Amino acid sequence: MKKFLLSILFISMFSTALLFADKGEYRVQINDKAQAGTSRAFECAAVIAHYAGFPEYNDSNTDFSLYDSYFIPLSKNKAFLDAVSYFNSLHKRGFSYDAVANIATYLNSDCQSYRTDIQTVKANIQSRCGDPQKFLEIISAFYTETSFDDFYQSMIPVYEESLQAILANIQVINIAFDAYEKYYRTSLNPVFISVTPLVGPSNYGVSFNDGQKEYYEPKYCAGYFDANLLIHELSHPMSNPVVYRIVKNKKIMKLVNKSFKGTKKQIMQQQAYTNSETYLIELFNRANTLNILKAFGNDAYIYSGIFQYKIRRFDEIDQVTQLLDKYRLGNYVSLEEFRPELEEGFFKILNANKNGFKLSADDTKSFTLFGKTYDAQYCGTSDVSGIRDFKTRKVFRLIDAYEDLVNYQSFDYLPDDNYPVTVNAGEVYRVEYLRTDGTGFVEYMRSDANSYINGQHVTVGIYVE
Repeated sequence: MKKFLLSILFISMFSTALLFADKGEYRVQINDKAQAGTSRAFECAAVIAHYAGFPEYNDSNTDFSLYDSYFIPLSKNKAFLDAVSYFNSLHKRGFSYDAVANIATYLNSDCQSYRTDIQTVKANIQSRCGDPQKFLEIISAFYTETSFDDFYQSMIPVYEESLQAILANIQVINIAFDAYEKYYRTSLNPVFISVTPLVGPSNYGVSFNDGQKEYYEPKYCAGYFDANLLIHELSHPMSNPVVYRIVKNKKIMKLVNKSFKGTKKQIMQQQAYTNSETYLIELFNRANTLNILKAFGNDAYIYSGIFQYKIRRFDEIDQVTQLLDKYRLGNYVSLEEFRPELEEGFFKILNANKNGFKLSADDTKSFTLFGKTYDAQYCGTSDVSGIRDFKTRKVFRLIDAYEDLVNYQSFDYLPDDNYPVTVNAGEVYRVEYLRTDGTGFVEYMRSDANSYINGQHVTVGIYVE
């Protein structure tokens, strides 16, 4: 109730900042650097993605009745059918998630033109967005033929409600901005936080480059806001130039491409990171985010469940964070100056991950974790060859370790029926995975009494780096 009243107070305070006469868009000035509201162009693109069946724009918990009542009667219109068909053709080449937000961010609010010249758009949009000229033709026809502005204006009360989470967290936004600027030693260009009911639980961080400046425009789902995600989305344009330089290093990319395969590749592709270059961008971005939160933000933000989900399976993220620590805490003027050392360190990380992995002997009696040695009991080894690129999973139980580790953050999970022994609450396990190529990794899993997913008890991974 307190947050709700706070939100109403903020709405009344900022009601004079609503911009309807100019672009006809719902926007509120929330501080000296940011506005929040809705983007008509992104709403239009998201509607098409919704009716094209994109899963990330069809969250089962979202009420689409207002959309359906307006658009279903128009669904046989040629412009509607053409737009859905074109989005589906792009979807086959990876057009999804933030790619939809990426190209929509370049559109003017009436979807009839881009906010900068077509050459700049082509140079900056993601390749999976296809031909921007063709995209413009398709979306402008859809916008016009469906009288999209009429729909948008009718949804203003819904958009106002969607903005509650942002308005209730203005202090959090200020903390995020301050942490970001201290870390990068820079000042943010204008930020527009777009909140839409259409993206379910997802959040898409994009930026608009007009050929001279970056304008940050993260898209958030209705009713959810988190500072670590805001920092993550704002960091993308800053971390990408570093990756673009590293991508040109053939030796590094050979190692990256060898690493980006099998289970890791499958998981990354499920999150729309379709190639090793995109994987690197996300890796550096997440490392930057952890670094900012650790050094300049509120430590509590690091423990957000959704952020832990986003770092899963990025094997190199902690080591890259340590490298970036050296940059930020050293005497480097810029990431560009730091790049040679960054590349050398990244070589070592990727080479280290390619070393042969040896399982612990069955009669291993102890393991050391966080500087403390625990007696260990061998539980058994399972054949997991049914999982692509994996061979075995060996399990040890750490004796009397739970109370020491119960408050450590968790980031992964493993259902208890995957273990070769009965799993009881209040236990900690060392789980060793061996891949078919001889590489592998170790996870420490904690069995909490209340950890369930879809009715299945699960053990949760302890973040050990």
